[in-house]
Amino acid sequence: MKIKERSKKKKHTGKIIALIIIAGIVAVGVYSYYHQKELEAQQWKWVVSGPFSINKNQYKLGENIFMIVSGLQPTEVGEIDVVDPKGDTYSKIPFNGTMKSNFKQFFKPQTERTLALCNATQLVGNWNIVFKGVPYKSIPFEIVNEYIPGEENGEGLAPVPKGLDPC
Repeated sequence: MKIKERSKKKKHTGKIIALIIIAGIVAVGVYSYYHQKELEAQQWKWVVSGPFSINKNQYKLGENIFMIVSGLQPTEVGEIDVVDPKGDTYSKIPFNGTMKSNFKQFFKPQTERTLALCNATQLVGNWNIVFKGVPYKSIPFEIVNEYIPGEENGEGLAPVPKGLDPC
């Protein structure tokens, strides 16, 4: 009688172990699938206008915007204006195809750069990279109200010092 009970327990134990192994394999497969999808979503999707391109069209607060200029013609001379959500020029970058046909540039929007922006939330919105002196369309991008990891304290995004605050 005891022998039959032991063999039943062994049968159930074997089934339970098999179910646990199958559940583990399924969990690993699901994790791998979603991890791969997450990596694909994080890869840069370049936004291009002529020889000018930026690595994506949406950024978080504190994130660098990478621009690559590749294949400027010698006759292409002008200026890149980075325009903030208020419509003000945040930054100007000159270019001259005779001097350099290829270059890389990056910038990180910060409140310290201009007195027109009072706090980090004013960096949030739709920005434009406008090309002056050449016939290329501007490149729009957005800064969302979300910090990159490690920038939650707003370092580099601090309010303008008292006395200089136009707000």
